[in-house]
This record gives sequence, C-alpha cells and structure tokens, in this order.
Amino acid sequence: MKIISKVTLWLGILLVVVGLGAAVWAGWISYTQWLALNALRSSPVDTATLQLLVGGAGLLIGGFLVGLGIGVTPKTPKMTEPGSAAARPVEPPAA
Repeated sequence: MKIISKVTLWLGILLVVVGLGAAVWAGWISYTQWLALNALRSSPVDTATLQLLVGGAGLLIGGFLVGLGIGVTPKTPKMTEPGSAAARPVEPPAA
C-alpha cells in the first residue's frame, strides 16, 4: 500500500469517526428538546442543524476517502496474441 493511500485511508477513518460523533451529538440535542416538550417544560430552543450538517459531511467525505484509500484494483490477466511466443506451449527437454 502506498503512503498516499495510507494517509487517505486514515484521514477518511478520522472523518467518519468525527461524523459519527457529530451525528450522535445532534441526536442528543434533539432528544433533550423532545424530553423538555414531552414533560411540558420550557427549554431554550436549540436546533441541531449545524451538528447534522457536520455529521453528514464527515460521513460522506470520510466514506469517500476510505474508498479511495482502499482502492483495490481488479487483477486482469495479460492477454497474449494467438501467434506469439507466450501463447505457444513449452516442450519438455528431450532426454
């Protein structure tokens, strides 16, 4: 694995973790707002828009970078022409 791939992979993993953390934080904010409304208490209005945007962007970009970092290319066999020396069978040496 090349150095650029390793850096991209680890940066992608870091962004995924940050995105998950921001999404959990946004969920916690929304949950506390719901609890306050459910208990008929007043609570300062707090929206989780910024946290949701950071979480979504972190997950999106992080997932993309992880995919680039892994970057497994399919192995394709080398094609040989029918008349080339590589396509001819090798004869065993005569004893």
